[in-house]
Amino acid sequence: MPARTLMIQGTASHAGKTVIAAALGRLFWRAGWRVAPFKAQNLSLNAVVAAGAQEGEAPGEIGWAQALQARACGVEPTLDMNPVLLKPEPSGCQLIVRGRVAGRLPADGAGAFAPAVVATAGEALARLRAAYDLVILEGAGSPAEINLHERDLANRWAAEAADAPILLVGDISRGGVFAALLGTWMLSPHPQRIAGFIINKLHGGAASLAPGLEELERRTGVPTLGVIPWRDPELPEEDSLGLPAARRRREANAMQVGVVRLPHIANFTDFDTLARMPGVEVFYSWDAAELAAAEVLILPGTKSTVADLEALRERKLDAVIQTAAARGVPVLGICGGYQMLGEEIVDREGVESARARTQGLGLLPVWTEFAAAKRTERLGGSGFGYCIHHGRIHRRGGEALHALADGSAEGCRQARIAGTVMHGGVPETLIAQWLEWSGRETTASPWDGVADLDMRLERWTEHVRAHVAWERIVARVETGAK
Repeated sequence: MPARTLMIQGTASHAGKTVIAAALGRLFWRAGWRVAPFKAQNLSLNAVVAAGAQEGEAPGEIGWAQALQARACGVEPTLDMNPVLLKPEPSGCQLIVRGRVAGRLPADGAGAFAPAVVATAGEALARLRAAYDLVILEGAGSPAEINLHERDLANRWAAEAADAPILLVGDISRGGVFAALLGTWMLSPHPQRIAGFIINKLHGGAASLAPGLEELERRTGVPTLGVIPWRDPELPEEDSLGLPAARRRREANAMQVGVVRLPHIANFTDFDTLARMPGVEVFYSWDAAELAAAEVLILPGTKSTVADLEALRERKLDAVIQTAAARGVPVLGICGGYQMLGEEIVDREGVESARARTQGLGLLPVWTEFAAAKRTERLGGSGFGYCIHHGRIHRRGGEALHALADGSAEGCRQARIAGTVMHGGVPETLIAQWLEWSGRETTASPWDGVADLDMRLERWTEHVRAHVAWERIVARVETGAK
């Protein structure tokens, strides 16, 4: 018998679909269910490398959100959990199917996915339903985008393919949550599947919502199965919309680590562990004055290295970074940021731009040669520790940053400038050195970012459990779609 299903959709992006799906996955896992996440199509620059799901299948890219949800469900992430991934580029999106680049979509998004792509998503869902007791699906954006219904893989197709009951999440912090829930229900291609509403991010008391909840149920016949008070889930954000707009200070004397907020910033989940280390404050900025005051500078990953390097130069941030490096400020580049720190980027095949050669910042003795083939490799378990990049970085000097499991050298370090292609966490050894150079004390014991993430998942799950009608949700899953 195929696994039961439950789908989490939202009235808009950033309503809380990802983290609520993660919490419910952990609750079902705790209750003894074998649970897997699934998102038919994701749009995100935050990706991890997941294991292949079929015999002999190589690892490949999936969205970070599904790797997080897999961890919440106590399972390893696989390519089946996010068979289609779109990664925005300046002129459209890179299309990734089962972890591999399969082409590009135009900026206007015209046209539906090819039948073969839809079939691939269906096969992935079927495999998950054959292997687990429950599959928790996550939608994308909103199912009420009536201009997209005919080609909505993530919402319409997935709900129908899985025959899934739906919990619809609305973000009350933005205002107008009743209109959003009612309007989404009215415009949904499958209102009969919506089994419950969840109101998320409530500031204040829930009692005042009672008249609205009653009217909403009277109009739709759908009960509200949760009102979740505002609380920071403390989990990595899926996209840059969730990055803080202003600096957040926790400790008065903490080291200020500035991350350059590139236009196409990718895999900023790398800094989740770093931001939680005692003695460190991480802030994201595109402002020259703010970054000039940082005690450590990080150039993060990007989907569009050449375009973002040119944008950086337009804002005179190249001079800020080079001046800081000359003053002895530590600078770290990760993946695309590492490529920027080098001497030159060569792109003869037009992988990223029409420019065959682009001058780098010249802070590390390396140069990058782009190639159409993308390297996707897991360097650690559960998707934490991986590389995703086009081409090859050639080191002409300096010293290797570390050795990989196969013994090969990776990265480059010269004085206080370093670069690496590795995602999944900033090398803590470097941060500890830089803290020591700054005269600050570091935490006495090694910082376990994975254990810390699990603790945060547990806290968020408990918060959700306390404010949803858990037994009614379980009963709805066991009953199935209407």
